[in-house]
Amino acid sequence: MKPIYRHLKFAALSVSLWAGACVDRSEPEPEDQSIRPARIFLVRDAAGTVEYNFVGRVEAARSVDVTFEVSGPLARLPVREGQTIKRGQLVAALQTKDFELAVREAQVQLQLARQDLERKQRVLAQKGIARSVVDDAKSNYDLQRVRLEQARESLADARLVAPFDAYVARRYVDNFVTVRAGEKIVRLNDPDHLLIVANIPEALFATRRDDPAVMHAEFDFAPGAKFPLELFETRGEADAVAQTYEVSLSMTRPEEWNILPGMTASLVVHVEDPRANGSTLIPTSALVSADDGSLYVWILDPQTLAVTRRFVAVEVPQGNGVPVTSGLADGDMIVATGASQLSEGMKVRMLGEPSSEL
Repeated sequence: MKPIYRHLKFAALSVSLWAGACVDRSEPEPEDQSIRPARIFLVRDAAGTVEYNFVGRVEAARSVDVTFEVSGPLARLPVREGQTIKRGQLVAALQTKDFELAVREAQVQLQLARQDLERKQRVLAQKGIARSVVDDAKSNYDLQRVRLEQARESLADARLVAPFDAYVARRYVDNFVTVRAGEKIVRLNDPDHLLIVANIPEALFATRRDDPAVMHAEFDFAPGAKFPLELFETRGEADAVAQTYEVSLSMTRPEEWNILPGMTASLVVHVEDPRANGSTLIPTSALVSADDGSLYVWILDPQTLAVTRRFVAVEVPQGNGVPVTSGLADGDMIVATGASQLSEGMKVRMLGEPSSEL
């Protein structure tokens, strides 16, 4: 057994030496020291606008709960929740037998009243009765004619039709039940015109009327899509607790998205900043002084990550940054930290995402 053990031990030692010889012992390549890490500042719109974001809810511009003006058992309820129907389409109908009988009875009573009136008018012409008797017959005839009109209206009211092209939001009752006059049957919403309702702080609500505002809605399920809005109405009284005003903004329902009342929207409002004077604030650390005393910043090319020098004109620094009056445009990316250590064409490595926060 000992010779075999020696052979096995020698084989294991040979494998170990061979594996050690295969290990890569070359020195790691040094990192390119010409690429400097830097925080990137995203230049905001220099037009002097401020963006506000609010949570809004979608509501229908027109929403009605249709009801019968007469009572009776339901005979037809063909609509379903979530269904889109056309104007004039049947929504619900009551059993009409009793209403039809009422119309027939009113027709007979009117015919009797007409015959009675005509007979008494002939007798009056012969001076066989008093004028007052004919007047009473004429009043009874007029009364029966009104009753016939009412019976016909009740028969017509036994049918409910859509007053406009609508989306069936809710069905309150089931078919074949007896409903009372005024009881809710179906809720119909206008599918083409929507409202975005949000609560606006009083500070923004008090903005001057001549300040233009650009508004649009955004939805989580439609990334990147912006839906234009127009002011519809505002509530004239503030909420007693939050001191906010309810604002309704109209939005045309897009064809590519099934946006329905009850959904949550993000309301984005751009208004003119009364404090803006056409300048853009940038971090003080982004400015570099040239030999002649002029100032410049390093502009980052997002494709190549290389920087180029651009001279800018500035004003007196403020507490949160330096106002730049020329040389920068909305969307420019500038190096915010380590700018003094860069040179023309040098590449940088971005620390995080570009931000417009000072």
